[in-house]
Amino acid sequence: MQDIQEKIHEYLSRLSDGIHFSGSVLASLNGKVVFQGDYGKSNFELSTDHTERTRFRIGSITKSFTAIAILQLTQKKLIQLDDPIIKYFPHQKGSGQITIHHLLTHSSGIVNYVDDPHLLDWFASPSTTIELINRFSDLPLAFEPGQQFSYSNSGYILLGALIECITGKSFGSYFQDFIFKPLDMMDTCIDHPATMINDRASGYQINDEGLLSNAPYIDMSNTHAAGAIISSIRDLFKWDQGIESNSLLSAKMKWKMLTPYLKAAEFSYGYGWIIQDTPYGRVVGHSGGVHGFSSIFLKYIDRQATVIVLSNIFQPVDTIGTAIAEIILNK
Repeated sequence: MQDIQEKIHEYLSRLSDGIHFSGSVLASLNGKVVFQGDYGKSNFELSTDHTERTRFRIGSITKSFTAIAILQLTQKKLIQLDDPIIKYFPHQKGSGQITIHHLLTHSSGIVNYVDDPHLLDWFASPSTTIELINRFSDLPLAFEPGQQFSYSNSGYILLGALIECITGKSFGSYFQDFIFKPLDMMDTCIDHPATMINDRASGYQINDEGLLSNAPYIDMSNTHAAGAIISSIRDLFKWDQGIESNSLLSAKMKWKMLTPYLKAAEFSYGYGWIIQDTPYGRVVGHSGGVHGFSSIFLKYIDRQATVIVLSNIFQPVDTIGTAIAEIILNK
């Protein structure tokens, strides 16, 4: 165990000595934490250290939470995955052919609203759920629903809106009541610029000169159920254990969520989860990237191993996650 900890610490120390990594890392085997460490600064201007309770924007890892919420509503028989979304979004182009399953698997054909070339202009101001949907609802579909995989944040905006439509709560309130609170995830919430959030990390990026700079401001209401969660390394491990113990979903529904439905270039996609077969067995998880932050959650289900990496520098951490997994799985 000490050998694992030393190898991971040495690896992360090398990265954080420059500006290649700043954040929190956790690795577990068989439900037990084998490594947890914090590197860099949560705020470089104030020289504030990260802790296990530092809160990071987790970006698209939010989609895995949204998928769990949708499957909870399915378990309660409030919706069916093959329901056409025209029942809920009659003004969405193609809604008669698009199902909830298509939204969950990025196979709806709805264009990705974040591809808007003027994104940063309007991302700086708050948007309501309706305003977000109106940005893409009239646009032609990119392909016939169900024909292929094409990553679309727009689909997860609609899934968040569906949660609100069915429950009468905001999607954030639903998450709080049926995911965060049951798992005692006290550091986790929907990020909002007007809300005072203790231990919130500041976000950074590498500029054209190769130097660290502040990330551009965005209003997180624009990422909605596709990317608005803020969480800590401690809480995401609680979430991992909640998934493992079937606290959030029945075992049958959990495996439905983790079934590969569509093949992309290098991975398959389930319901809100990326799925890959590796030399270490099947890994499920998701990465996240939002201005100033990068994250990855990897769950090696055949080896009962989990790796979580949260960073407040906007550059991919996928290779960091897989490198740590190799250390703990080659012990």
